[in-house]
This record gives sequence, C-alpha cells and structure tokens, in this order.
Amino acid sequence: MHHALLVPDILDHIFAFIKADSQQISRRTFAALARTCSALSDASLDALWSELRSLYPLVSCIYDTNMKLNDEDTLETNTDAGPDLTVFNKYAYRVHKVELSGYEGGWRATAVPDDLGVFHVLRIPTPLLPNLTHLAWTDELSLALLWPLLNPRLLSLRISSFQWNPKSTPLLLSKIRGLCPELNTLGLLFYLSEGYEAIAESFLSRVICSWKKLEVLDYSPVGCECILNLSALSCLRILRLRVDNISDLNLPTNSLSFPSLHTLQFQANSLATANSILQAMRTLPKSIDIFLPVYRSGDVGVDTVEPILQPISQNVSCGNLEEFRLNVPAFLSSGALNGSNVLRPLFLCCNLRVLRIMMTPLFLLVDDDLRAMASAWPLLEELELFDCRNLYPPVPPQPLPIMDLPGDDDDDDNDLPPVPPLPVGLPPVQPLPVGLPPIPPFGIMGPMMSLHLDATASFQDFNMVRSTRTPEITFHGLISLLELCPNLRFFNLAIDATKLDGLRNDKPGGGVCNRLVKYPRLVDSHISDPEAVARILLDILPELETIWGEGSPGPFTAMFSSTLPQGWDEVHRKMLDSKAAQRL
Repeated sequence: MHHALLVPDILDHIFAFIKADSQQISRRTFAALARTCSALSDASLDALWSELRSLYPLVSCIYDTNMKLNDEDTLETNTDAGPDLTVFNKYAYRVHKVELSGYEGGWRATAVPDDLGVFHVLRIPTPLLPNLTHLAWTDELSLALLWPLLNPRLLSLRISSFQWNPKSTPLLLSKIRGLCPELNTLGLLFYLSEGYEAIAESFLSRVICSWKKLEVLDYSPVGCECILNLSALSCLRILRLRVDNISDLNLPTNSLSFPSLHTLQFQANSLATANSILQAMRTLPKSIDIFLPVYRSGDVGVDTVEPILQPISQNVSCGNLEEFRLNVPAFLSSGALNGSNVLRPLFLCCNLRVLRIMMTPLFLLVDDDLRAMASAWPLLEELELFDCRNLYPPVPPQPLPIMDLPGDDDDDDNDLPPVPPLPVGLPPVQPLPVGLPPIPPFGIMGPMMSLHLDATASFQDFNMVRSTRTPEITFHGLISLLELCPNLRFFNLAIDATKLDGLRNDKPGGGVCNRLVKYPRLVDSHISDPEAVARILLDILPELETIWGEGSPGPFTAMFSSTLPQGWDEVHRKMLDSKAAQRL
C-alpha cells in the first residue's frame, strides 16, 4: 500500500468519499477493507461500527463465539464457564452512536427487548458500550430497558413516544441525571394520561433543568410551568416544543429569556398558543420555525398570519431575526386574497435572510409588493411563498377509500421474514440506515391528511381553487428582486410568465445577473412563449440548473409532466440546448 494512504488528511477524504455512497455500498466497502487491508483494518472497523441502528450485530458476536455445533448438528453452549466476550469487546468500544428504531430494515420489530435480554441473562458488564455518546431510544420501549446503555460519556439522549407512568417514570428519569451528567442534547416526547398533568408538569421542569449544560431540547411541555422554568437553561441554543394541550397556553408577556438561544421551533395547538409563545419571548432568536395545524381551530383565512407576525414586529429585538419559517397546512377559504400587507410587520426585521411561508390559500402579490419586500430585506438569501395545494395534482371527484380500522387482523404488512445469517465478528452488510433523523419539532403532513369534509364536494372545491389561482408577479418584479437582493440563492414564487412586455430584446435583464440561484421553483407559473422565457432566464440566472425546485425528481417524471403547467418542460430543454451550444 502506498505511504500516502497513511496520511490522516488523505485517509479522512477517502473515508468521507466512501460514506457519501449509499449505506449498503459503504458498509460493504468498509467490511472489505477491514478483512483485506491490514493497514486500514482498524480505521475501517471504527467507521463500520461507529453508528448502529440495532443491537443485533453486537449480540451476534456473542452468539457466534459461544454457540457451537455438536456431533448431532445441534447448537449447544458451555454452561460451566462464563461467556466468551473476546469478539464482543473487540467491537463494543468502537460504537459511538446507537439509534434504536425497533425496526432493522423493517424485519426486526421486537428485537430490542430480545437483544437486551441476552446481555442481561449472560450478565454482561455495564455499561455495554463504554464510549457511546449518542443514544436514540425507540418508540414505546420501557425506560427500564435503557439502563445498560447509559454511561457518563453520553452527550445526546432522545426518548420518543413513551407512555408516562405516574409511579415508574419519575423514578427512572431522575436516575438518568446521575448516570449521564454531561448531556447537552435531550429529547423527551411522551403520552400523558388525563389527570397526571400537574404532577408531570412539576417533575419534568426539575429534571430537565438539572442538566445545566443543555444546548438542544426537544420537548412536549405539559403546561405553562414546564416552559417558564426552561429559562434556567442559560446554555440552550435550540429549543423545539410540541404543544399538544387541549387548552391554550397563556404565558405572561416577556416571561421567557434565553440568552444563548439561536433557534426556536414549535408546533402550536392554536393561534392563541402561538401568539402567547411569541409574546413571551423577551429576546427573539435568530431563527423561528412554526408549524400551525390551524384546521383544529376551524376555517380561517390568510389573516391567520397576522397575529403571529405582530408580536415579532413589536419585539425590541426584531432586528435579530434572520430566518422565519411558517407552515400552515390547513384547508382554508377558497378565495384568492391580496394579503401583501400581512407581511409588512416583518419589514422591521432588516437582517432577514430566510423567509419561507407555506399555507393555503397563499396571498397574492404584485411586482410592487415584491420590490418593497426586497428593499426591506436586502440580505435575503431564500424566499418561498408557497401554496400547499401545488404539492398535489388535481384530484377527480370520488368517494374516500375504505381503510382498515386500527386493530384489523387482515393486514399482512407485519409478517416478518426470517433473520438472515451474519458473518462472524462483523456487523451485517445489509442496508442499515445511517441514523434516525432528529426528533422533529412537529409532524409534517400534507394539508389533505387532516380534512374532515364531504369527499366529493371538498375535492371539487380543491381543484377549483387550485386551477383559478393566478399569480400577479411578473419577470419585471423578479428582476427587481434579484437586483435588490444580490445574495439571493433560492426562491419559490408563482410568476405570470405570460407578461413579457419589454423583455424580448437581447438583454432582457437590463444587466441584472445572479449567479447564485441554481435550483429555484418556477413551475407553478403560467407560460405562453417558452423560447422567450428560456432566453430571459439564461440572461438573469446564467448558472441555472433546473427550474423544478430543490430536491425535485426532475422535469421528465410522469408525476410532474401530468400535473404542471405546459411549456416549462420545453423551457428546460431549450436552456439545456443553449448551454450545450455555448460549451462547443
């Protein structure tokens, strides 16, 4: 092997390149390196075992070492001596991150209790993983099973969707503090039975605030006290709240102070709760992200945004705000409203860099509105004013499908295939996802997921509103936006691409040119002359790679070709042809 491969920086680049591949391929590559290259074996094993989504690879080390075939071809173990942990110990200390989902590739739904039971029966010394720093505990697993994995080096602990027990939960959670004193990231999302709110509220406040070094908190607060006491966490940088209370929260104005807070994300159960949380913030963080399922509050209109934006503009620190995101996946009134004035409270946030609002129906804007926004936010980098209805194709009137009720026994989706064999001493090379995503501050769902309307009528109205939405912004407004916001790198706007007056010359942008925008979304716009539109886009956005938005499947997929306005696929082809001709 070449000596250059032993240089740490070069080795880091090689391993980063391997990890960037699909997980199945990268794991196989690391396993092959561990078996075949003595110089890279140790580093490959570290990469292979660093993150696990199941304890079964570790359990298999014990099985393979201690279970032997006898003369009758049956498995037996030596019960007189203790278990041979040589292979297990070789790999256990390499594990730094475990995210237990309860499902390994979809076929080990009950594996976690079984695997932990093996460690318990064989009396494996705890902590099982002495260098574990990140642990995500699976849904609906008993907290009592958590103990063998806890250790003083643990920095991140996420416990999601566990059932609150008035007897055992307080005891178990209080013990975690002593076993993991250095935690800086904590996630606690749980189910609470009616009648235990007061006890849980008081206890959770004390336990959470005992970790003085907490920097990230994902939390389902029970009441006002649970939120107010969080101000004691002076190091908190990211706060995610999921407020699912039946009653609205009513926090005192300016009652919350987080000196180090950078990001506030929350799901609110009502407009009143959202307004209360924002008014309680004494100082605004740099980033605010709100998910508001207002369908629970009945039919509302575009003015839904106003009671949320007003507390932001009235805060003396509104100039601190750099990122604002709002998701309102509700089926709202069908009228197309011009609500450009609703955004004006944010004009005081002069350092705003990201504005993303997704709701239905979206207020209409004209070119002058876009110019005013660009003048107020010259540092803008991302602008998204998106109508959630455009996530969905037109739906023909039809009755809702009959779905299986919970508890139906005729669903065969839970049939599990047999456990595949594993190589001795190495974790399985079948695909194991890199890791669970962080516990989300809110559930992301499409607006159609939560409707309680007559099926035929609602779908007819839905298609009517979607088809009658007419954008008012033209390319003239877009050019002004690019000129006034030179740092802009993404936008998602509906533009009337049929109005091309004064834009048919050789330099339609008049010298305005943005080389940062590569993946905007324009496909919700009407279009009449694809060739002229392509020429305009190439002039003002010369680095454009797609007009289909961030992470879209592309312009030639069946889903997009059947639902998007005609003409944009032709625009895309003409742009590609023009760029190819320039390279000749």
